[in-house]
Amino acid sequence: MEISHYKSPLGWIEIETKDKALIAMHFILNPKEKRSPNKKINCKIEEQLANYFNNKSLDLNFKMKPKGTPFQQEIWKLVSQIELGKTLSYSKIAERYGNRKAIRAIGAAIGKNTILIFIPCHRVIGSNGSMVGYAGGIPNKKWLLEHEGFPIQKSLDLYDSLQKNIN
Repeated sequence: MEISHYKSPLGWIEIETKDKALIAMHFILNPKEKRSPNKKINCKIEEQLANYFNNKSLDLNFKMKPKGTPFQQEIWKLVSQIELGKTLSYSKIAERYGNRKAIRAIGAAIGKNTILIFIPCHRVIGSNGSMVGYAGGIPNKKWLLEHEGFPIQKSLDLYDSLQKNIN
């Protein structure tokens, strides 16, 4: 396994690769020792992270093999289809999966995503537009969505007005 670290606008991202494939990518507070990429795949991944954070087009021309169950893999594939700057609710993911009653299982699968940003689970929001759940933290989720051009304030205003109507 090869580990490298990338300094993003949101802090450090740890990249784990094995057998020429990305297996995990997640935010960390501080690497114990910053590791520069030694393998070609890690260099490609860091280049694509730089493209993402600099609003350049992505070319995910490397294998991604996140560890997970067949169900999780299927849900992550659905999440990967959410376009840049767009969002889907957990219930819409369940609908696309073909089982609207599987929302909790789908939420759990999304929460186990080991490849943040490239499998864009930050683009999955609550049905009411709320910023619920994100392994990288809600502030990072909001930042990523704003970075991609999603109108966060609109969704937050919607959530606030729904809360007022409930109370």
